[in-house]
Amino acid sequence: MKQIFLAATLLAAASMPAAARLQLSIAANGSTFSCFDGQLGCDQSGGANNLLLVNTTIGGAFVEIALATSQFGVPNELTLSSSSIVNQSGALINIKLLASDTSFVAPVSAIRNSASLTFNDAVGSPASSLQFWADPANVQGANPNNTPGALLETVSGTPTTNPDSFSGSNTAPFSALGPFSMTEGASLNLITGASITGFNESMQSTAIPEPRTWAMMLVGFGLMGAFGLRRRVRNRLSMY
Repeated sequence: MKQIFLAATLLAAASMPAAARLQLSIAANGSTFSCFDGQLGCDQSGGANNLLLVNTTIGGAFVEIALATSQFGVPNELTLSSSSIVNQSGALINIKLLASDTSFVAPVSAIRNSASLTFNDAVGSPASSLQFWADPANVQGANPNNTPGALLETVSGTPTTNPDSFSGSNTAPFSALGPFSMTEGASLNLITGASITGFNESMQSTAIPEPRTWAMMLVGFGLMGAFGLRRRVRNRLSMY
């Protein structure tokens, strides 16, 4: 009986992502803030695979309620979100956010990337971009600005109305037969006083092979008026 219990314990331990360590970094104006899941003094969530920052200012960028989460299995998922990001520096600023975790469960054949945000008082800001990476070598990213593996997706856009909204999703091919890492990041350019609300990026693996005959990205920028209407503009539609 002891041998059976020991074998079951070892099997359960082998199936868990023991090397996983959710990490988050934020950089602006030459200042960088980094935190890993469970680190005292920065992670305010207290839960595993859940990293929470509240009301943090880095290099003149005010970041309110930044949350990074990850889960393992079917599906694997990595999410980065923030309720509000504000340029309080008094000048044009570039704000970089990166979230990463390791030891996601294989096998996978594709990863679905999605994102959404709203620009406020940001007309005149340069283009911002969102990017997604995955690494079959299972290298840790976001410590503080590392983005290992293959770049799966880059989406960029410039705010032209106030407010201006952004959303989109795409399924990108990615193959891993063993533990792998995922990293997602944003490079946000904001003029003085501009802000971003409802920021969210997520990556979700696809364990069952999907047909290679389709992959689509929808990116929308539109006016949100008093009635919350959105004008969405398709700027990419690709078929494989």
